[in-house]
Amino acid sequence: MGTGSKSSHASYAVGPTTASEADDVVAEAPAEPMSDEEVQAKADLLVAMNLMEEIADPPFAVDPEDEVPTDPVERYDLFVGQVEQAQEAIEKLKEAGASDEEIEAHTKALKAQTLAYLNSLDEDDLREIAEAKGFEHPALVGLSGSGQHPLVHWLDPAYPGDIPSKAKIQAAALNRYNELLAGKTVGGMTLADLHEIEGTEPPLSGGAWKATPEEVSASAQAVTSAVDAWNEAKKTHGPQWHEQRAEALHTMLAAEQKLASADCPELGEDLAKTKAEATLAVDEAVTHTFMHAKVVQPSVQEALASGQLSETEAMHLGGHQLVALMRPSTPESEVESLKALAVKRQEQLANLDAGYAAHVAMAPGGGQPLNLPPAGDPGAPQAIAAWAKNAGDVRDMQTSVNGWYAYTQQGGASDTPYAEHPALGPGKYLHPGDLTSDFKAWATKQKLSDLRAVAGELGMDNNAKATRAQVQNYIAASFNQKYDQQAIKDKVTADVAKKEAAKAAKTAAAAAPAAKPDGGLASDEAVQAPASKLPANGTGSVAKPASPAAKPVKAPKPGSFNANVQAMMAAVQHAKATNQDLPARVDAKEVAGWTFGPGTTASNLGGTYAKTVHAAPDGSQWMFKADHNHGGALGHTEAAASHVLSLGGVPAVPVYHHKKADGTAGSIQPLLKDAKPFTSSPSQWTQFQVDAIVRSHVGSWLVGEHDGHQDNWLTTSSGGLVQIDRGQAFKHFGADKLSVDYAPSGGGGFTPVHQKLYQAALGGGLANGVKINPAAAHPVIKKFESMPDAQLRSILHSTAHEGAKAGVAWVPQMRSRAAKALKIPQSQVTSDQIATAFLDHAVERKNNLRQNFSDFFVKQLGLPSGASLKHGGGS
Repeated sequence: MGTGSKSSHASYAVGPTTASEADDVVAEAPAEPMSDEEVQAKADLLVAMNLMEEIADPPFAVDPEDEVPTDPVERYDLFVGQVEQAQEAIEKLKEAGASDEEIEAHTKALKAQTLAYLNSLDEDDLREIAEAKGFEHPALVGLSGSGQHPLVHWLDPAYPGDIPSKAKIQAAALNRYNELLAGKTVGGMTLADLHEIEGTEPPLSGGAWKATPEEVSASAQAVTSAVDAWNEAKKTHGPQWHEQRAEALHTMLAAEQKLASADCPELGEDLAKTKAEATLAVDEAVTHTFMHAKVVQPSVQEALASGQLSETEAMHLGGHQLVALMRPSTPESEVESLKALAVKRQEQLANLDAGYAAHVAMAPGGGQPLNLPPAGDPGAPQAIAAWAKNAGDVRDMQTSVNGWYAYTQQGGASDTPYAEHPALGPGKYLHPGDLTSDFKAWATKQKLSDLRAVAGELGMDNNAKATRAQVQNYIAASFNQKYDQQAIKDKVTADVAKKEAAKAAKTAAAAAPAAKPDGGLASDEAVQAPASKLPANGTGSVAKPASPAAKPVKAPKPGSFNANVQAMMAAVQHAKATNQDLPARVDAKEVAGWTFGPGTTASNLGGTYAKTVHAAPDGSQWMFKADHNHGGALGHTEAAASHVLSLGGVPAVPVYHHKKADGTAGSIQPLLKDAKPFTSSPSQWTQFQVDAIVRSHVGSWLVGEHDGHQDNWLTTSSGGLVQIDRGQAFKHFGADKLSVDYAPSGGGGFTPVHQKLYQAALGGGLANGVKINPAAAHPVIKKFESMPDAQLRSILHSTAHEGAKAGVAWVPQMRSRAAKALKIPQSQVTSDQIATAFLDHAVERKNNLRQNFSDFFVKQLGLPSGASLKHGGGS
């Protein structure tokens, strides 16, 4: 855009300056030559910033074509265009390697310029621009007249349009308008005053159009004729019956709607009577009539276009339910109930999609064997138990959803009803018998002890005494109603009791002495006599009263076979100690249905957010962490991080998203019993603790969590080690680094434990013989790699979408990634696109774990053995 001014070649300050300094800033020569990309990006940014300044304060234009528009909306559009150009230039600078400090300075300068421009506009201009950009009732905000006008922020193009702070401004205007509709005044304005300001007509009382008595009569007759036509159409058959009935239904509903929205004060009570008669006639016409999805489709599409129906309602309700929502006579209570049902069905269908995707990743079907991990792998019992429980849930959801899906628009009116929901397609129903056979074929290759661990995860408290058949059937009962878990547990208890009784009887019989014929006992002399004839040093000699002390066991030579075996057994015991002390993971839907006690403040638990302790239904203590700033999005985050870590074999306390009775959302988790702070220094850490920290670091990197300082580590009652409080998971996602020096939470007491470990190792600060072993990371990496991409996306779905809507910390980074991938300005990126970028990055990070940690161990820690991680090893 030309303006007739030479100021487009001027420079501007890119860093914070005072007013007196601004004119004296001179850019220093760069320490290193800039690349062509960086030079071009800076030039583009310079031009955009200067053009923004000219639009805000236009210079005199010699050529009329160079004049800046005087219309405020047109000028705003030009300004926004230059802001987007500036944002793109800053992104290019970032890609070209500009420092974080420089990027921050440019961004601050841009925001300062947008703010200055919008603050220069008067209230009338702000309202006019906001209304043109879709803001409803802009005259209802900024009523105090003090401070910055709210529309300045709402219009500011330097900030995304869908952030919560902007949504709150629109919500405030709509709430005030509802108050006006209720007859109240707002800021001294009545409803009529507002519409006079807006230049619009206020809504009519009792209707949407003014009608004469003759027009009301004609509308009533139109309803009667439409009802007759519908009744005739119901009798039609043949290839066109859908279209004929659809047209008749659409005409009837439109006629009823028109009459219902008529406003005719002259008729008085007769108007209400006429409307009631029409409603009764339509009621009789649609009752007991099958409403095929294709018959209601045209009416639904029109209602969608007008906003009368939402996408959720249109896609998840049946014919009669949709007709009820489209009719003006449906009671408000029924309308709200149907809307809630649509939301519930949408969630149910989403859960089925996610559950089925996770299931088929482990059980592909079609004669293929199960893809379950070996039951003895770290974290495998939890993963297998989760799969079994999920299989049962999927089967139940298939049964439930099939009861209504075929009557909806997506199930009954679409040519491809199963494209987006394959779990409902032909041949996709989970057959418990087939699944049980596949499971038992897999189970025969697993150790009984490992299967018992799986059963324990599913609630079998007497699994240690169960037979292989009992354990297998108990697990299969999760998805096959042929088996009953409680009955199996009772059978195990009964079998154990029977064996113990038999053993006790046998022991008692063996202990009974053989009686002499005369019933007496042998004398002491009789006992001593044969003993005196035995050789003094023979094998049958009588034991001496006191045996010599046993020789001390000699420690095996380091590196020997015995030493390796002992180390392996100790490592297994350490892992078992950790896992057995962690609370079992419960199905999230079950926890959501629990009622917790009122709770007490738990300031002693530390951390950033306020916490309360509550009693679960079983009496156990659980901690609730409120998320006041993001509407529960962080609760989804910590719950998802916990779930992902547990599937990878990283010890993690189970965390669940939860909403209290008062509506406060956050996360809730069981407290660890008898756990102690992990207070020792690196020089005191054992090899097993070091290996545990390495494994935990792999999981922390996957979920982008860098807050694992020592206060967030506990030693369990059996000597295990576990990191808690993963509330900052994903906070720096996409901007974080896998580096021994990266600690965004700060140093000192906030230095992550894994960073302390690596620094101690590099400085020779570990105990003698203790070292960092890259092989310790391999089992966890392998488990994470085996997790299907679809399963990870499913687990993180709520984290991604709720976080994008709430504007959590990682949103700017993912907005930038989405804009780059889609090749659009950041201001045009939607919340869904931000969420998709987040999920894409999570999958990318999972699939690069092996390469990333191999490079980390080799290049940053100087451990050549880390290179073997690339090939499935690490020792």
